[in-house]
Amino acid sequence: MISIEQATARDADAICRIDATVLGDMGRNGQLWQWIAAGRCYAARQDDEVVGFAVMDQSFFRQSFVELIVVHPRHQRKGIGEALLLHLEAVCPTEKLFVSTNLSNKQMQRLCRRLEYMPSGMIDNLDPGDPEVVYCKKPQRS
Repeated sequence: MISIEQATARDADAICRIDATVLGDMGRNGQLWQWIAAGRCYAARQDDEVVGFAVMDQSFFRQSFVELIVVHPRHQRKGIGEALLLHLEAVCPTEKLFVSTNLSNKQMQRLCRRLEYMPSGMIDNLDPGDPEVVYCKKPQRS
């Protein structure tokens, strides 16, 4: 079973290791620690092991934006990314939630469509030859 909660300092090393495994270096460690300290990072656990994380903030035109969703490669395609995104929807404090992904990331694009995110544009020149596709959703309020 997957559980998701706000990450704490005790999760930071595991989150940094997962990020380094996926990214190929530890270049974001400082930023990850800042996001955790600011309460913007959420850890996904399975059997008490951190298997993924997501970061959300409200810096995108005063709306919520998913900075990152990262799942350890051993745990991908098991619903963890979807669970993280659904959790962010549930705790989203703004009217809209934006997420983006590279045009080459077909798996994330499928997830966005399945969860009924609307395409909202494309940004060129972030990653050479691989535009960023932006999606938006208005999370349902209980």
